[in-house]
Amino acid sequence: MDKILKEDCDYILKHTNIKKFKNSKILILGGNGFFATYIQVVLGFAQCKITSVSLNKPKGLFKQIYKKSKINFIQMDLNNEKKFKDLLKKKFDFIFHCATYGQPKKWSGNEWGTINLNINILKFILDHSVKYKSKILFLSSASVYAIPSNGKVIEEGSELGVGNFFNEIIYANSKIIGEKLCELYKKKHNIPVYIVRPAHTYGPGQDFQDPRVMPQLIKRALIEKKIYMFDKGKTVRTWGYISDVIIMLLNIIQSGKSLTYNVAGKDHLSIFKVAQTISKLTKNIPIKIINKNLKFTNSKPTILKVSSSKYIKEFKPKENISFESGVNKLINWNKGWQEIK
Repeated sequence: MDKILKEDCDYILKHTNIKKFKNSKILILGGNGFFATYIQVVLGFAQCKITSVSLNKPKGLFKQIYKKSKINFIQMDLNNEKKFKDLLKKKFDFIFHCATYGQPKKWSGNEWGTINLNINILKFILDHSVKYKSKILFLSSASVYAIPSNGKVIEEGSELGVGNFFNEIIYANSKIIGEKLCELYKKKHNIPVYIVRPAHTYGPGQDFQDPRVMPQLIKRALIEKKIYMFDKGKTVRTWGYISDVIIMLLNIIQSGKSLTYNVAGKDHLSIFKVAQTISKLTKNIPIKIINKNLKFTNSKPTILKVSSSKYIKEFKPKENISFESGVNKLINWNKGWQEIK
């Protein structure tokens, strides 16, 4: 385990008690994913039996972790209903449904996969919980919210939206239907299911092949020695470092009192501010604006400020990784991961 990942794991273990996971049987869907990778490395300290399912063989950061773990990895296409139902014949104490796309480019051309993962696969594991009372964590998204025109901070009860372009509409609405399925099963069967709505999360595991904005800006700074942007970066999002968000997920699935939680950082920052922070941490690499129409974003800057006040009130976290510290961790992790001198 590299130094930064170990620091993150130590930090997570300091701020959450994982005793309830000890000797339990855990199913992780989407094992190669960003959130799933961190969940698996932390739960490796709980002496539990982890079954990890992914469409592809272990890759990226998860591959590094998997090589030194006792994780039972299964390569499976979750669209294969028979194979997945066979897997669910076994009892699991906790199920993390992380097999949902978090990158806009993955929505495009994969409409059925998006719908299937967020609705049909979710229903199968909800049925499993009815039988075994498995605790379920469904990763929804802050994309389910309508973006307020006044920049108002979003709480869990804020208005839901339908998306702004075709693939986003498919994504957001399939998430909302998945959430309503969870709510239905909670009311009808009283199963221990939790919905989490992550905002923009960043950290180790996001390398230069990741198309999201932060690793791409870091790539430009470290490799190309210039940070270029395709607009003025006025869009505002809420940023949270991965270890803080993982603490939230692990606490919620163990002892959450509500059905739905926003899981986000405290920093509401523009993309330009993100670029400025990266510039500051990479010897003031210059920032250049190159006007270009982007396929996967809105034409006008938007402000999406997500609050995790419900979680904060319930769990009372004692500290958070600062934005600058978190970005610095991601920069240094990528330097080592990409072997940049």
